[in-house]
Amino acid sequence: MTLSPKDISSMQPKMTIAHAADFLNISVQAVHKQLKLKNIACPKLGNKLYLTYAQAKQLFNIHFDRKVIVGQIVKGGTGKTTTVENIASCTNTYGAKILKIDADPQGNLTDTCGIDAEDHPVLVDVITDDSIKIEDAIIPLSDGVDLIASRIENVVLDNVIVNERLPLHTLYNDLLEPIADNYDFIFIDCPPTMGQAVTAAGLYADIILAPLNPDKFSAKGLKILKREIETLNKRFKTEIAYKVFLNKFSGKTILSDKAIVSLISDPDLEGRILQTTVQFSQEIPNITDSNKNLFSFLKNSPTRDDFDRLTRELLGISPAQAKKISDDLSLVESNEAAA
Repeated sequence: MTLSPKDISSMQPKMTIAHAADFLNISVQAVHKQLKLKNIACPKLGNKLYLTYAQAKQLFNIHFDRKVIVGQIVKGGTGKTTTVENIASCTNTYGAKILKIDADPQGNLTDTCGIDAEDHPVLVDVITDDSIKIEDAIIPLSDGVDLIASRIENVVLDNVIVNERLPLHTLYNDLLEPIADNYDFIFIDCPPTMGQAVTAAGLYADIILAPLNPDKFSAKGLKILKREIETLNKRFKTEIAYKVFLNKFSGKTILSDKAIVSLISDPDLEGRILQTTVQFSQEIPNITDSNKNLFSFLKNSPTRDDFDRLTRELLGISPAQAKKISDDLSLVESNEAAA
């Protein structure tokens, strides 16, 4: 399946000028001055300008600390795939080039992106067929956003790893080394299991991100994940970082309050709990069904704001160039006054 220009445009993550101003802590007028100063041409919706990857990269000029983020927890239905999709897309709106890797044989992330994986190589193809390179598996989705798709054949990945005696601690590094430097962030969506392929992804990760729903089954999944990480740390003499956040939160339910108390009171999670919670919203499944995400649109959305805050907290995205922008504006204003 080849995406049409219309599909690419509709999927492209977007940011309003007002949001850019809020991020930089300057006025909307000041953002427009910066765009003019840097000769940045922005797309329009109606009569309003907005930013996509290309404009954000020029405007913000953020030097990202490259990271691999792996979405992982032993419990289905926690919102892991939609979390990976929305955080990756949000990151792109700040000018980061991203690669999304669907490592789940169910291919939910692939489906979310509107891709038919039958037309493309997947991880198991690259690993088992020497004629297929990792570059062959990359699917450009939109400007600054690429995908490696998945389909049911990836279900044999664990067997391939065992039978071929592939080293878990270097599997993903060896696989992605030819392309990793092309991206600011790599996001891997794992299945809700703890097999060999998931272990390999965890060992490759800079951060494992675990969404936790306000229910006891999700909490059990987190306990299993914690034990597995402890085992891997001992076995491979490493220190895998993981972060937890509360997803599908509702201030109207007792379960959500209990989940917060449980997280705060767990000494093993000290320093690992993200402060941002993502509220429950029917908006996400509705948008996902149309092969979009929260950042495909420009309309205001509380859930989009939650994911924006979560992304910035998780990845440490901050207005690093704010002072430079202020200096540039002062220079422009001085020149205007002199003229």
